[in-house]
Amino acid sequence: MKRLAIILSLTLAGCAAGAPTPSAGRTDVPVLRIVAESDANGRRPVAVDVVRVTDPALAGRLAGLDAAGWFRDREALSAEGGNRIAIASWEMVPGQSVLLHSLPPFATTPTQTLVYALYGAPGAHRQTLDGAGALDVRLGRDSFTVAPLTEGTP
Repeated sequence: MKRLAIILSLTLAGCAAGAPTPSAGRTDVPVLRIVAESDANGRRPVAVDVVRVTDPALAGRLAGLDAAGWFRDREALSAEGGNRIAIASWEMVPGQSVLLHSLPPFATTPTQTLVYALYGAPGAHRQTLDGAGALDVRLGRDSFTVAPLTEGTP
């Protein structure tokens, strides 16, 4: 629990620091939107992690984990990954949305981005994307989608 509090504190501090974004330094362009539909996860909160990885071998290993496995082992995986992994975490309640213009700083450009959402329903609840473009995450009743976030997307 203490480690989770530290990770959350660092995440929030990184957001406040005005970190560079994948949108060529423009801070007015969103890099992440998460929208929880009103019936998301059967109207229960959903833990969401956006995981950016620079090491292809580590990315492949993480891509094999479902959300339950990720959330169970994330502290150990984060420690093992060192500076090859960056994690940003949220707990979304149904009907909530967030729009971020930056993510915590990361030393190099990620080769892969993974999104895990901890649902009560069975399933992998993991999405994997190449690179580090802007993301649009939509949390539904029993699953979620991730798509590129483009300017002007409602």
